[in-house]
Amino acid sequence: MTLEVLGPAEPEESGGVFRADLAADPASARQARTAVRSALAAWGMDDPSGDAELLASELVANAAEHGDGTPISLALHRHAEPGRRRGITCEVTDTSPAMPRRMQPGPDAERGRGLAIVAALARSSGVRTSPAGKTSWFTLALTDRALRVARLIEHEAEAGA
Repeated sequence: MTLEVLGPAEPEESGGVFRADLAADPASARQARTAVRSALAAWGMDDPSGDAELLASELVANAAEHGDGTPISLALHRHAEPGRRRGITCEVTDTSPAMPRRMQPGPDAERGRGLAIVAALARSSGVRTSPAGKTSWFTLALTDRALRVARLIEHEAEAGA
């Protein structure tokens, strides 16, 4: 795994990119969590819920499992969210043209929930394509997990009513 911080050692609030190149194998998800921890520590940011690590590892695991075996690129960008909350954007790029799909796993399924987890916890998420492959991404404010979960529960209650 190669970790590289681009920009000044202490990036300004509006700047800073952290990149990691990962092999397309099962260990990559663990390496992604380590890379996210390193980036947040370098920027003096805290993620007590661990959501940033979890979501990055889900996207990297998907790229490793469903990709074409070429290296995976992880990029973290920090930024200010609305209300001046600190946030990040995470991008996971691979060269496979296969698009990720949300699945409807059964209650006993051990797999297939990664994209649903990303959609539930991230402020926003998506996939963009390029001639060289695709990039799955999410944005996350590092301080509002309780608010996101409350909104999700409220939305599900309204949909079920």
